[in-house]
Amino acid sequence: DMGVQSITIAEVKRLPAVMGEVDVLKGILIMPGVNTVGEATAGFNVRGGSADQNLILYGNSTIFNPTHAFGFFSAFNADIVNGVELYKGSIPVNYGGRLSSVLQVDPKFGRSDKIGGSGGLGILTSRLSLDGPIGKKTTFLVGGRTTYSDWALNLLDDEADLNDSKITFYDINANIQHHINEKNTLELTAYLSQDDFRFDPDTTYSYQNINVALGWKHFFNDELEGRFTVGSDRYEFGIIGLENPLNSFDFGFDVNQLFLKADFEYRKNENHIMNFGVHGIQYTLNPGSNRPY
Repeated sequence: DMGVQSITIAEVKRLPAVMGEVDVLKGILIMPGVNTVGEATAGFNVRGGSADQNLILYGNSTIFNPTHAFGFFSAFNADIVNGVELYKGSIPVNYGGRLSSVLQVDPKFGRSDKIGGSGGLGILTSRLSLDGPIGKKTTFLVGGRTTYSDWALNLLDDEADLNDSKITFYDINANIQHHINEKNTLELTAYLSQDDFRFDPDTTYSYQNINVALGWKHFFNDELEGRFTVGSDRYEFGIIGLENPLNSFDFGFDVNQLFLKADFEYRKNENHIMNFGVHGIQYTLNPGSNRPY
């Protein structure tokens, strides 16, 4: 297809790892037309577009902030990802569209033969995942990451005024797939991430992604296939300021969306395939609240 490039997680893992952590977002920077926004910053630019003009999807869920620790780490655990596709042009209408690009991150589901796992221990981060069958028709996959980078900040010189800084994050993934029968399959994907950081003991910044999606794949017959998905996406950002006790504040805003998708694929033969469907999104935007702390 024109305007789309794919990269498997095996190819991403062959790239140099930063601090021992495989980074999905850094992997797409090797693609033509994709540039980094800058060192130690979040996001990426595609063909001159800005970072906020990219739509980033984990399965069917929208990830509003795809990075940890100012862009040093990706928000996606490589052990939970099956592969990524980047649409730089001719974006299919079923993605809803963006001005610059669409990054589709495909989640991985558990194996059906036995229980297994993987993990990694680094100087700044660690990760662990476990997957396997539940009975004969259900598989699961859970994984998580966390950081303990404060020890590195504590090594800084007192004159730098950064030895009291704090940078912490974690993310948790859970994917469940249930085969009802040959024509019906249920899939549940859930994602949670939390970041907290400060450069002085007076002001703390935080942001959070919460995503849940439930999908049903149904084969009506040999020619018609349908996928129905319902889910919720939420992003929160907050600042707590304690510099002056009389003026201490708790500021925050959030973005919420509920979505419903029905996608169909009709295959008349090898030469004729028709895709059609309907999508609906309800947005609930809180532009901000500032409360005494």
